[in-house]
Amino acid sequence: MYMEEKIQMGRVKMPGWARALAVVVGVISLIVGFLVLVFPGLGFLLVAYFIAFALLVLGVDRVATGISGHTYEIRAVQTGEQAPAQQKPTV
Repeated sequence: MYMEEKIQMGRVKMPGWARALAVVVGVISLIVGFLVLVFPGLGFLLVAYFIAFALLVLGVDRVATGISGHTYEIRAVQTGEQAPAQQKPTV
């Protein structure tokens, strides 16, 4: 019943925090996009910072994964359907 109440026109309504986050990210994107149009050099700088930040996060992730020996498991998000059972590999 709960999922049926949230479905409007075939779509599931986003929770309030996700909608607020989408608005904030949208406003930031508009501001940065306008600034890049006015100052094109800023675009190259932002791309360089974004790549540097992504590489730092990836490096920390890979070091932590290597040290711990644990990998990520991607699981289905609650959609009203059951996720398929995970089978453990046989050694």
